[in-house]
Amino acid sequence: MSIEYTHPDELIGPTFVKAIPGDAGIQQRSLFFRMEAQLAQIISVAMVISTMSLGFLMAAQVVMRYGLESPFLGIEELAPMLALWAYFLGMICATRDQDHISGGIVALLFENETLIKVIRLVGSGACLLAVCLFGYFALKFALFNFDLGRKSVYMRWPKYLWDFSMVVGFILMGFYYCLQIIAEVRDLKNGQNNNT
Repeated sequence: MSIEYTHPDELIGPTFVKAIPGDAGIQQRSLFFRMEAQLAQIISVAMVISTMSLGFLMAAQVVMRYGLESPFLGIEELAPMLALWAYFLGMICATRDQDHISGGIVALLFENETLIKVIRLVGSGACLLAVCLFGYFALKFALFNFDLGRKSVYMRWPKYLWDFSMVVGFILMGFYYCLQIIAEVRDLKNGQNNNT
């Protein structure tokens, strides 16, 4: 028994709209999209660096703990920090590329393309609302730790280095959801103009 993967663009119904133009050359994009492409590249590199650093840190800890019998206690602080940054940077990349898990059930239930697009727009709006809500509480928590001046136990690093991974993640996810909503509204308007 084999399972076939169906890309979201191949599902029944209208194609998914992406806020970021994919195949257009960088020279053909506007200044905004060229700057966004640079931001996306920085995010991707930071995600790879934090993930690889976490892997090297864990491997070094194994060698130090079992080979040299001298574990590095700071790993208990550094590993979660690197994992948080990798996780939230990955969330930003997935939001930018619209790579979240999505199903085609709406297109199976409804045949009206405009209704399907409206439902997708409402979904993007709900995601933006959730990201803003979580981002608010993440910022509140980060500022609370910042005001207290809390530091980690072993490394004595400021705790907000951990907390701001959430803040940066939610802010940039909100930014990309705003772009997505704008693209979906434009697509919806273009679809209605073509029908008239």
